[in-house]
Amino acid sequence: MDDAPRTERSAGSAESGDAGRGGRSSDGDPPALTRLDRRFDASTRREAAEALGNPSASMSAEKARIVEALFATALDDPDDAVRAAAIESLYFHGDGHVDRLARRIAERRAGGDPGGEGRGTRADAVGTFSRWLTRDRAAYRMVGATGLAAAGGEDAASRLREAFDDDDSRVRARAVRGYARVGGEAVEPVRPLVTAPNGLVRGAAVNALVAIDTDDAVELLARAARHGNERLRVTVVDKLGSLDRRDAAGVLLGSLRDPSERVCRTAAASIAEVIAAAGAVPAGDVRDRLLTERPFEADGLLATFRAVAAERTAADRSGGSGRADRESADRVGADARRYAAWLYCELLEAADPTATDRSAAVEWLIDALDHRDRLVADLAAAYLPRIATETAVDADRPDGPTGSPLGVDVERELRALASDGSASEAVRERARAVLRRFKRTVVEAAADRHVEYVYVRWPADYTESYEE
Repeated sequence: MDDAPRTERSAGSAESGDAGRGGRSSDGDPPALTRLDRRFDASTRREAAEALGNPSASMSAEKARIVEALFATALDDPDDAVRAAAIESLYFHGDGHVDRLARRIAERRAGGDPGGEGRGTRADAVGTFSRWLTRDRAAYRMVGATGLAAAGGEDAASRLREAFDDDDSRVRARAVRGYARVGGEAVEPVRPLVTAPNGLVRGAAVNALVAIDTDDAVELLARAARHGNERLRVTVVDKLGSLDRRDAAGVLLGSLRDPSERVCRTAAASIAEVIAAAGAVPAGDVRDRLLTERPFEADGLLATFRAVAAERTAADRSGGSGRADRESADRVGADARRYAAWLYCELLEAADPTATDRSAAVEWLIDALDHRDRLVADLAAAYLPRIATETAVDADRPDGPTGSPLGVDVERELRALASDGSASEAVRERARAVLRRFKRTVVEAAADRHVEYVYVRWPADYTESYEE
């Protein structure tokens, strides 16, 4: 693929009969695929390339062949407009195809392609992509920005910066991502793109600021997280999860108070991702700040971290979990999900039982004993006795530990799970172990408070204990 149209020396012979490009038979090919053959005129080939960007349902089985044919056309067709149409269609089949195309062109221009002439240099590839950034056709400028970002070069950042005002959003997005990739550090040119109307450009600008990773970049991201529209705020707090910086973590913690549920949930997932990385932001520091601020509303922070920690538990099988919970679970890795569960447990344990209704929160812990992630289930098993027992011992109630002020009869729920034939043996055994620990901890906690206390399961147990 050159800057100017190729001559017909690259084309297949017009005398090849039924042989198509490369000598392959075109018998049985879909009509549009056949018309990419150079036996047809340029106008016909261009129309065919455009049509293959959105093939009919009957051609879905031929998708791989269509992509490869478009790829070959984008590289080798002698006509500039045909190649541009093939690039556009490749983009519609998948953004990654444009990256692949740029890599192949760079190999050819640098002499690394076995099929090329072998006399090029890396500077030739850089020069080619730089020139394409000024071409009339957006398809070429898109490949130019992609290729220049990969190839680099001494003035690559400044050339990509010039493309920030391109009239094609795909070019702008690739230019701003490439700018950070090749070492662009100035934040000011990126600022207008952060609030661009086009979502593709906004996302690329946020990615660029994350890659720049300077104080100025984080400050701009923080401003966007506070004052941008909901879509921008979600994008920012999502990408901040990849920054191992205390100031970025501070932005995420602040976003937990965002009025948008989506922003809060995304911020919680990013916080869990940051502390799971065990880098500059210790998990204990995040926990301490959250506990200091004491945001214990049942439908607030607890619910937010629960949504991130949630996966497919018993409640999901009975239809008790919402779509938003499943989406949050899907977007985070296992380590981040476990840290979200840990923060949830820490917040729940510290919650003032007189200031908030913890019944739904405790019910999720019981349900999480059947969590598919064993470590999340073990966290629930470790915290549940502590949370339920503390309340049971402190409460001045005649009905004792089984009538918990939590609003949940923990013992009854555990016994039901332990005998649930639909649950796995591992889950039933975990419920039995938690139940044993729950009873033992109640007695130990009561003894520590110098309370004469007898654990009873049935009313008859109490009578028998004093008749001995």
